[in-house]
Amino acid sequence: MKKKLSLLMALVLSLGVFTACNSNEKAADISKDAKVEEASDQAKGDKKDEKAKTDGQAEIVFWHAMSGGQGEALEKLTKKFEEENPDIKVTLQNKGKYGDLNQALVASMQSPKDLPTITQAYPDWMLQFKQANMVADLTGYVKSAMNDYDDILPGIREEIEKEGKIEALPFNKSTEVFWYNKNLYDELGLKEPTSYEELKENAKKIHEAKGIPGAGFDSLSNFYLTYLKNKGIDFDAKLDVTCPESIEAINYYLDGVKEGYFRIAGTDQHLSGPFANEQVGSFVGSNAGEVYVKEALNGKFEYAASPYPAAKSFQQGTNIYMFDKESDEEKQAAFRYMQFLASKDAQVEFAVATGYMPARKSAVEDDAYKKSDSKIAPILDKASEKLFSRPLAPGSQKAYNDMGSLLESILSNPSADVKAELEAFAPQFKADFEEN
Repeated sequence: MKKKLSLLMALVLSLGVFTACNSNEKAADISKDAKVEEASDQAKGDKKDEKAKTDGQAEIVFWHAMSGGQGEALEKLTKKFEEENPDIKVTLQNKGKYGDLNQALVASMQSPKDLPTITQAYPDWMLQFKQANMVADLTGYVKSAMNDYDDILPGIREEIEKEGKIEALPFNKSTEVFWYNKNLYDELGLKEPTSYEELKENAKKIHEAKGIPGAGFDSLSNFYLTYLKNKGIDFDAKLDVTCPESIEAINYYLDGVKEGYFRIAGTDQHLSGPFANEQVGSFVGSNAGEVYVKEALNGKFEYAASPYPAAKSFQQGTNIYMFDKESDEEKQAAFRYMQFLASKDAQVEFAVATGYMPARKSAVEDDAYKKSDSKIAPILDKASEKLFSRPLAPGSQKAYNDMGSLLESILSNPSADVKAELEAFAPQFKADFEEN
């Protein structure tokens, strides 16, 4: 019991840094418009849904954190689903931001009847529910009703499949890409970087020519684990944070900060603002952050995007999970809705409306998506070729957050001794996993 309680507390306390989507990935996941007046809005929504439901319909409840344009896109898709499936009523319940949604789930765990039929969630959030055998196994539903499951991008399937079971279906997904000032790149004759070394060299040239940092990474935790993944090292409990590759990763960034050709987001929180103000020539951030790039730029200069400058890139975003508490009829209805949201057409529509990436190969290649008004659509087929997920284990989110805080501290202090800092941090990193 103590172990379960400590897991609950660790998950609640580790909500601080969800930088994708965690940078703009999670900044895009958490809409700037998400000032949700939950009490009044929910009361109105519940009343409307109660009135709308008719006898003979299977009703499913979906907890989510989509607001603003993202929420509108979800509502539109849900209305279309209900029109095509009049025997099913979907009750959407917005729980606020991601942290609010996670806290609502944790609070309801001790009273399972209060949980929804399905929920939007990050894999880490569901660990406690899996341990309590509260998450429905979707394998049978997928095999019997979903003949296009293999069309889901491999890196995403890797995340939703655990121990031979399919645990979820993808919803709002993203990965990191390279955003750059195309006018500046053209002026200096620079090419899109395809490696960390090329990124560094371009950043140096921009700094020499314009006196501004040439590049930066929106999410420090994402930079670190992606750099290591491209060295063949996973971010998990077995990671020795004092290993040569770990020291190399941090010195790569720190050297650039010292010499002025790299910068971190710092108090700006995200680099889309400094990028738009021509205070940095390029940055690595979530593809789902395009709406913020456009908004900040407001046509000041032409921007462009290219795949992450390394072989593998980190995939982020949430999935939809079903709780194993409802009747067979309600679970069948819930799966039909989940299958609809994960379908090619729905993924294209949601991607075009919100900036998230489609989770299906056929959707990524679809003309309706590729010809949309997005710099991401033409490059996403390549950008999504080799996606990877963070290894899922109790404590991994806490370790991820703590690593981000450590990197922020080191990169804010050019005189930092990287090896000494990592040696001092190693016990905490190990404890993050062991405490859970």
